[in-house]
Amino acid sequence: MAASRTVPGRATAPAPAPVSVPASTPLPGAGPHPLAEPTQPGDLLLYRLVKLAASSGRLITRLCERTHGITRREWGVLMWLAQEPGLPPSVLARRLELDRARVSRAVTSLQAKGLVRKSAAPAGQPASALHLTEAGTRLHAALWPQVRAINQQLARSLEADHLEQLARGLALLQEEAARLERHSPEAPPFPPRSGGARHREPAGGPRAS
Repeated sequence: MAASRTVPGRATAPAPAPVSVPASTPLPGAGPHPLAEPTQPGDLLLYRLVKLAASSGRLITRLCERTHGITRREWGVLMWLAQEPGLPPSVLARRLELDRARVSRAVTSLQAKGLVRKSAAPAGQPASALHLTEAGTRLHAALWPQVRAINQQLARSLEADHLEQLARGLALLQEEAARLERHSPEAPPFPPRSGGARHREPAGGPRAS
């Protein structure tokens, strides 16, 4: 190969920088995306979502526990009762995707802290209604902007068209997950309890990914 010649008085163009491609981004024509055809744990869609929720959720947990003296689960209760005052416990459990026992413990703790009150069931309705107290309303007003800011900061890492694609994709994923759950009679919504605790899979057994 002939050596490159430098012409006097003429600047030499710099060599182009190498293009960096993320490991999870397949090259054009390289086959399906790893999320569609996972070959290792890091390719699993649910693992990626759980990892994102865990790392960002720790920010919310520290904010709730260190600054406001409530747990992240209790914050979920406050958030939904601020949005929909008067929810019965069963509906609140569905909003939070939790079983009634866990929601009941969170509500009981919030009642003890003076943040939630329970009113008697109206005539014709089998369940009581849950409301924020004045203190609960003040705490929600103080904490909501901080939680919102964390979510906004995460969203700002994406361009507007990527956010729109993400919103559509999440909606489709939620619909498909609900369909799979409806058509999986061998997988009940919550595992049976024994002695107040859920049955645990043996070591090496299946786990949600």
